[in-house]
Amino acid sequence: MEKGKNMLQRVIVVLLSLAGIAVCIVSIFWRIDNYISIRSFIVVGIYYCLVFYYGVYGYKIPHGNLVRYLMLILAAYNIFNVTVSIYRWYKLPWVVLVAGNLAAMFIAYMAGRLNKFKKNIIVAVIVTALLLAECFWPVKIPGVEADALFYLDRSLPLFMWLTIMSIYFFRHKEHTQAGLADKTKE
Repeated sequence: MEKGKNMLQRVIVVLLSLAGIAVCIVSIFWRIDNYISIRSFIVVGIYYCLVFYYGVYGYKIPHGNLVRYLMLILAAYNIFNVTVSIYRWYKLPWVVLVAGNLAAMFIAYMAGRLNKFKKNIIVAVIVTALLLAECFWPVKIPGVEADALFYLDRSLPLFMWLTIMSIYFFRHKEHTQAGLADKTKE
């Protein structure tokens, strides 16, 4: 039963990662069509490579901080998105700005306390709600059509968050066991 559960978790991580990569690819083409910079997608590409690595193999390495670094990368990426959006479009609803900044703050907060597994469930739910508000709050921007691709582009941080949360919650027990096994060797 445990082996089947582990395989299901691995499949969920891979499917979420592939969905995030698909959203990323669609967003790249949407941004190119709308003359928007795609430089930030270098960070997204590196992020998903590290997520694949950790989700499939890296959780077995004891005392690793890869999840912490991935969360900090996501927090920085989210702040960058909010900042660039203000620069590019000048006026965004205050809900989008506050939700984006609070989500980044809570992500960084959670990255600093990954050992508090049960308490992080509450933080994860709060961040998910904030990212949903940031991504899907109605936005009217002159010169940009707010179609489905626009909202798909804005939902990239949400996909990144769901992916990192799946590997954190699915792989926490195995990662902890790897750390405990390493301590007994010492």
